[in-house]
Amino acid sequence: MNTLRTSVAVAVLLASGLAVAQTSGTAKQPAKPAAQSAAPAAKPSKGKLMTRDELRACMATNQDIEDQAGKLKTRQAEVLKERDDLKAMKEQSSKADGDLQAQQSALKTEIDATNAAGEELKANASKMEKAELKTKQDEFNARAAALQTKIDAFNTALRAAREDNAKAVDAYNSRVDAFQKHTDEYNEAVEDLADKRNEWKLKCGNRSYDENDEIAIKKENAAAGKK
Repeated sequence: MNTLRTSVAVAVLLASGLAVAQTSGTAKQPAKPAAQSAAPAAKPSKGKLMTRDELRACMATNQDIEDQAGKLKTRQAEVLKERDDLKAMKEQSSKADGDLQAQQSALKTEIDATNAAGEELKANASKMEKAELKTKQDEFNARAAALQTKIDAFNTALRAAREDNAKAVDAYNSRVDAFQKHTDEYNEAVEDLADKRNEWKLKCGNRSYDENDEIAIKKENAAAGKK
C-alpha cells in the first residue's frame, strides 16, 4: 500500500490590522468655535459715546471675528471628515483581517478533518479488498488535492494582503500625523478666536454709540465693497 499523503499545513496568518505605532493616545478632537458675536455694541441709555473712529474700529474687528468664525466652521468640517475617513480606513482593515482569519480557521478545520480521514483509511486498509482500497485512496487523494488548491490560493492571498497592509499602514500613519497637525492648528485657531472675542468685548462690548455714526460707517463700507 502506498503511503497516504495529506496536504501541507496552512500558513500562519499574521494580524493585518492597521496599528498607529507613533501615536500613544487618542488623537485630539477638534474644538467647536464659539458662537458668533452679536451686534457691534450694545446701547445702554447712559455713558460716554464712542467716537466714530472707535466705532469703526469695533465694527471692523467684529466683522473680522465673524469672518474668521466662518472659515473655522469650514475647517472644522474638513477636520471631522478626515477623522471619519481615518476611522473608516481602520474599520475596513479590521474587516479584511477578520475575513482572512475566518478563512484560515475554516481551512484548519478542513485540514484536521482530512488528516483524520487519512488516519482512518490507514487504520482500515488491511480490512478492505484491493479494489475498494484503491477507490478509497483515489477519493482521499482527490480530497487532499482539492484542499491543497484551497491552501495555495489562501497563502497567495495572504502574501498579497501582507504586502498591501504594509503599504496601508504607512499611508494610514502618515494621514494620522497630518490629521493630528491639522487638528492642533485648528484648535489653536479656535483659542485665538476666543481670545479676540474676549478682547473685543472688553474694548467694545456694552459701549454706547451714535446710530448715525453706525449708519455712516455702513455706507462707507458699502461704497468700499466691504461688509
